[in-house]
Amino acid sequence: MSSKLSNRFGLEFTRNIYITILPLLALFFVLVVFGQNARSAELPYGQGVLWQVTKDGLQPSVIFGTMNSSERRVVDLGEGAVKFLASSDSLLVDVIDDDSIKQKLFAAMVYQDNRRLDELVSPETFEKIKVLGYEYGYLARQMKVLKPWAAGVVFSFPPSEASRISLGIRTLNQNLQDIAQQKGIAVIALETVEQQLAALDGANEQEQIALLDTLPSDIASVEEKFEKRLGLYLLQNTGEMYQQMLKDYTLISGDFAERYVASLITHRNYGMVARMQHSLLKGNSFVAIDALHLPGAEGVLSLLVSQGYTIKPLMWFLTIFLGKKRIFPASSG
Repeated sequence: MSSKLSNRFGLEFTRNIYITILPLLALFFVLVVFGQNARSAELPYGQGVLWQVTKDGLQPSVIFGTMNSSERRVVDLGEGAVKFLASSDSLLVDVIDDDSIKQKLFAAMVYQDNRRLDELVSPETFEKIKVLGYEYGYLARQMKVLKPWAAGVVFSFPPSEASRISLGIRTLNQNLQDIAQQKGIAVIALETVEQQLAALDGANEQEQIALLDTLPSDIASVEEKFEKRLGLYLLQNTGEMYQQMLKDYTLISGDFAERYVASLITHRNYGMVARMQHSLLKGNSFVAIDALHLPGAEGVLSLLVSQGYTIKPLMWFLTIFLGKKRIFPASSG
């Protein structure tokens, strides 16, 4: 891949992968277990990604927990939720995906001073970064300017995802926004890019570097971990996804895990619930946020229950739509 092409691909990939992964940033290389696990039952609302939200006197709304990937199975699962989106008055998302944020994102992901990633991490860790980066079409000099958290973002999704993005194949969240725009449904952001970037303050640079030290040494491991995470999502087992995240970070540092998850998940849950109140009180809204925000005592669903809303699962709608005529454009994933 030529340097010019690699730079163009890298900028587009980092822009798109940022939108894809920041709501999942706390899932840096989580060692998840494919399949159901009893621990998910310990978390309120730990099973299911499609929920009806009601309150006396209000028109019901729907909350859909997403995995913002262009992988075909993820997109197929999302088609079961389109029935509700198509008849909604508004679509609420964590961040609106458009080109206006490209420069902000890119500027945030790279060092603007003289620091370089290869000088901050150990030689062994940067060697892994070089080897993995090559699989995405990156040169070592391109990886050197990335901040530690940004390098982690790049490798949180496999090259197959990067390839689909480079071909213009839309992610699940992008497809939902496309449908809303086509139907004239208002799209409302629950967060700004600045607010999401601020969440990264939950980990200092040394902690981010510690996370990079856990990088796998080969691309097959990246693909495998993605497939395991994907499997849990397809099982709608958000509780296990969350539990595995906590387990992974506790192995690094219990204090770090608590602060990092609070910054990237819990604090944002409270903020998103506060910002969605206006639309929920109007009724007939469709909320699409990352599935990791749904479960737990301080998850979005529990917070809504504490404010007098009633939550009911709508999982069966997703099931009956799988295998039927596709709504979204076909992908190669």
